Amino acid sequence: MTSLPVIVVAEQPVYDVLQASGLPWDLQARQEGVAAMWGALASGALSAESRALVFSDSPAEGTGESPADIAQAAVAMAGAGARVFIVVWDPASAAAFRAAADSAASAQGLTPDSLPIAYLPVDNGGRALLEGMRDMLADELPFPAEFPQAVDRFLTAVAPLGSHADQPYAPAAAVPSPGLAALGAPALPPLGIGSAQPALPAGASEELLSRPKLPGQVTITVTSSKGGSGKSTAAIILAASIARASRDAGSPLSVCVVDMDTRDGQVASLIGKYMPTALNIRVQPVWDEQTIRRHLVREDSLGIDALLAPIRPRTADTVGPEFYRTMIRSLQRMYDVVVMDTSVQYLDPLIADVCLPEADEVLFITTLASTAVQGMARALREITTPIEESGLGISRDKIGIIVNQSVAGVGMQREQILAAGLGVPVVGVIPLATKDVLTATNLHRMDTLLDHPLVGPAYNELARACLPGRPLAVYEAPSAATSAPAEAEALDSAGRKGLFRRG
Repeated sequence: MTSLPVIVVAEQPVYDVLQASGLPWDLQARQEGVAAMWGALASGALSAESRALVFSDSPAEGTGESPADIAQAAVAMAGAGARVFIVVWDPASAAAFRAAADSAASAQGLTPDSLPIAYLPVDNGGRALLEGMRDMLADELPFPAEFPQAVDRFLTAVAPLGSHADQPYAPAAAVPSPGLAALGAPALPPLGIGSAQPALPAGASEELLSRPKLPGQVTITVTSSKGGSGKSTAAIILAASIARASRDAGSPLSVCVVDMDTRDGQVASLIGKYMPTALNIRVQPVWDEQTIRRHLVREDSLGIDALLAPIRPRTADTVGPEFYRTMIRSLQRMYDVVVMDTSVQYLDPLIADVCLPEADEVLFITTLASTAVQGMARALREITTPIEESGLGISRDKIGIIVNQSVAGVGMQREQILAAGLGVPVVGVIPLATKDVLTATNLHRMDTLLDHPLVGPAYNELARACLPGRPLAVYEAPSAATSAPAEAEALDSAGRKGLFRRG
């Protein structure tokens, strides 16, 4: 039997389920939008013989398209004899989409009820989506009696960092946050709890560490291999974006930034507050929740708390890996989100043994400088090489690259960064805004970057991609926002719906 050419104009997680199904169809290159699809058909990049199409009911950001545009394209293809499937992300708007499709059919002189269009809700996961396609395609394809287990996964419009092809599906009621559960990071046992675990460090609170992590808790490490990449700024603004977007969505999340660069920490200087530090906790007899909270710095303008690094580099050895591992696991029981800002010494035990393995997500910052990209390639090779081969053994599935200070026309293309990334995807692009970032840094007004017309939206999008299962408001420009300066033209200005995806 000749395989069935299929066009997919939908999110990456949908495409991944179709690939994992094992069906003998010919999946064409995934298209971001309707205009891209028409262009690819016209150029021959997509097969004109395609007889099945999968559309999303939600346009990708940056395409400028509307649900009505999708409905019109779906009707046109169905009218030409193709089998059309609409992936329904928002059941509340499904009726409006059907009405738009009916209107488009009438405008094209077609009878809506006669068109081969099926609507596929994503609520019940990948297997249910494929079962919804079976009836319409059973005469075209030999559907199996049982699909591979790989199709049993949550479907989210954004593919979370760390998602796996074999991530099992469970009903939403069984997991508080499907998006976070899909991150795939194994739960780590509380430090020192249980006979198989090492003894608690002196001062650690057994009561605090014996608690479960907060529901849906996520820990993010922001790191780099080159100084000056802007990772401390990235850690702070990402944390603040999560705090603001969750608050604006009516479900505020508690967020704590931890400065893990014990020899040259920058968080204190960026927020303009220098005491107390981690050393103040270290010298206390008990590191319980009350003690930890008393020695955190609150930055109300950003909506976050911070655990600052010691002021004097010579005290770095006093607050070593065991202390910080205890702090991170303690904070995971106190805060919804913990963001670790690291040094560039990725082989340092503090990073290799704490920051990388304790994180659910690792964001690797690079600029467009060739030296930064080359350094990133070396670092990622060390980080992802298996332990038995003398690497750190960190899975690529939980790492994503952020291109910071991005500007077009400097001799560095996205393809070069992807090649240097050794299979790790670019998950965020932060535009260059040198003057505004320097001003915010020098005046200790990092909160102004949340409303920056370029930086603000980029970090808001990254925040929503890091926490796909949590309600986070979409960035809304302040009324006084002005157009962006020419220097801020980004490496990739295309719509970035679904940052955490592969391919």
